[in-house]
Amino acid sequence: MKEKNGDWRMGGALSKDTDEILTHLIEKAGHVTVTFIPYKSGGETAVQLAGGHIESHTNNPSESIGQWKAGSQRPVCVFNVHRLESTTKVTATESWHDIPTCTEQGLDVGGTYQQPRTVWLPGGVKPEEQKYWVDVMRKVVETPEWKEYVERTSQTSHFAAGADLQKLIAQDIERTKKIGAAQGWIK
Repeated sequence: MKEKNGDWRMGGALSKDTDEILTHLIEKAGHVTVTFIPYKSGGETAVQLAGGHIESHTNNPSESIGQWKAGSQRPVCVFNVHRLESTTKVTATESWHDIPTCTEQGLDVGGTYQQPRTVWLPGGVKPEEQKYWVDVMRKVVETPEWKEYVERTSQTSHFAAGADLQKLIAQDIERTKKIGAAQGWIK
């Protein structure tokens, strides 16, 4: 990246969103300039990398698993303070746990960066309706199918509702605002 400073092409899904934010964290930590190229999806981004049209991308782990298995891409680092937990082999020799953290690779990106996934209801739902769906989702994350999905795709499974969820959302908004302001996205 340093040798191609400014000409290194980093792909990601959408502009001014998670992948571009991660790219800017890499730029800041690595003291480099990267040309971010937004695509419609993580799948499209993975295809562009496999085809040699970009030098790297910031996909979710599961979006490039096929290319990793085929040997056309390799994961460099995870945006977490700890390595991913799964030691089940994805390729013949590597598991998710074998991928170093960005800090281990010399990029202090400021800790863990997770993309929250949430279930939303329309405004004005009754408390008992909200409780019903919270209970449904709590049951979902306890199923063997959910646990298998989390393991297979190297996702994290953290269930939050109510005040805990509000706190996580507020933290995510604040972090995103800081990065957006630093990049000139917010006026």
